Amino acid sequence: MSITTDTTVGPKLGLGRKSIKSVLTDKHGLSASLPEVLGAVGISIFILAAAGFGIGAGVNFSQDATAKGTLDSVKAAQVLQHSKTGAYGDVDALKAGDSPALTQTSDSLKIAASDNNYCAAVKSGSITGTVFYLNAKTGEITEDKDAADAGGIDCPTFAD
Repeated sequence: MSITTDTTVGPKLGLGRKSIKSVLTDKHGLSASLPEVLGAVGISIFILAAAGFGIGAGVNFSQDATAKGTLDSVKAAQVLQHSKTGAYGDVDALKAGDSPALTQTSDSLKIAASDNNYCAAVKSGSITGTVFYLNAKTGEITEDKDAADAGGIDCPTFAD
């Protein structure tokens, strides 16, 4: 079925039916006032901003989760390293040898280690750049450097 410009549109209310051509070309056909247009544009901008905010929050959350996942990997690698050598290791020690305890690392991972303790720090790639810490004494991931340092070893820092 094809629509021609002579096709009529509109309700059958006795007000008369108009052709599509007359609706599109007539001064009183399709019209919108300035407040209606501005309202539609404002609502559209609000919807796009809300979607952008939601996407940004999701990306930041995932980057923070990735940083925490890196520290979980470090925890497992340190257990393996300590069982093999009797001491905890820094990034290079964990990646060394034929059977490394840690196979992949992030450039934002730093580890300070001793025989009986370690503190790992990783900087999130999120917009906030949050630094997460983990030490052998507590085994818990925290954003509080002072709490991580209280484990008995100075945690690495990142230059801003």
